[in-house]
Amino acid sequence: MVTPQDLDEAEAVVEAAEVKLDQAETHHATTGSPTAVAELQVARAEAHAARDRLRALRSRWGAERAAETRRAEAEAGFPAERREALTRQLVDARDLAADAVAALDGAAREALAAVGAYTALVRQASGELTAAGLRAGEGGPDGGGTGGVVHVGGEVWRPADGGALLGSVMQAAVAAADARHPLAQLRWAQLGGLADKAARDELLARAVER
Repeated sequence: MVTPQDLDEAEAVVEAAEVKLDQAETHHATTGSPTAVAELQVARAEAHAARDRLRALRSRWGAERAAETRRAEAEAGFPAERREALTRQLVDARDLAADAVAALDGAAREALAAVGAYTALVRQASGELTAAGLRAGEGGPDGGGTGGVVHVGGEVWRPADGGALLGSVMQAAVAAADARHPLAQLRWAQLGGLADKAARDELLARAVER
């Protein structure tokens, strides 16, 4: 923001530059030496620059004063009651949003912990079955374990990536509200291999049934 002091200082610089230019012109007219020519050129450049800066500052000063006037008129024309009502509405909406985000954060942490516990159990069961000589694909009535995956009870149990699963849920929720949002364009299904995708799809399908 331009201040009166800025304008005063710029005017003083212009006055000093004009005096220096007058002196250089007088010296040039008297001697006409190469040094005098160079001094005159420098003095003219400095004077022009000083005047240009002063004009720019005055222009900014005028624009800023006009903006202040418009702002004062807008302030005076906006009802205080409406301002107070808007403030209350904004506070209430922000509090609701903060509460929802806090609940989401808690739910996300809980989901990550639960998926992590499930994944750990799947791997433990796979290791236990494998160690007992019960490997999936080797026959038998109830499968077994293989590569961290469990075939038991007529079902296939796969370890899941909690972070990718949570990201997939968030992406789907955002896409449902705004398909053009950048987060909606992400494809979490691309993370990991087919086994990872199958594990996510299994848990997502069961979540929809809840």
